[in-house]
Amino acid sequence: MQDFTVEKQKKDSTTMMPRLFVLISSAVLLFSCDDSQQVTENIPRGLVNTALDLNLASNMHLNNVGTFSYIEGGVRGVLVIHDYDDQWYAFERTCAYQPTNTCSHIWVDSINIQLKCGNYVNGKFEPCCESTYMFSGFPSKGPAAGRLAQYYISRNGNLLQVYN
Repeated sequence: MQDFTVEKQKKDSTTMMPRLFVLISSAVLLFSCDDSQQVTENIPRGLVNTALDLNLASNMHLNNVGTFSYIEGGVRGVLVIHDYDDQWYAFERTCAYQPTNTCSHIWVDSINIQLKCGNYVNGKFEPCCESTYMFSGFPSKGPAAGRLAQYYISRNGNLLQVYN
């Protein structure tokens, strides 16, 4: 009886090894195909080192979730977002798809709660590449495959520091 149990355990472990190998291989392939961190092109970044005082009237709106502000710095400016999940983001205002195009600017579409690539001409928005992004900077539509270039942001009390 004991020999049968040992033989059965050997057989079970022998058939389990190929299954385990297939499972691990599949997981590796699945996660290696995740292109959410893929960058379409090298997005230019400029020097950023700005402090925003959230007590100032011009910045008080940023205390509320779902708000944003355009600030100077970087290459085409910096977009600071206080997202609905109470996270803070700071992005270069250059689209991740063909970032050297002159029309490649990032704007907030607060009606559709997204970021979009293009320019305003005579008060009307003209898309550049049809790319749109979530407030977290990940693409949601269009040819852009990579996330927007991100700057560091930290909060200490009522002071936001945006830097690279």
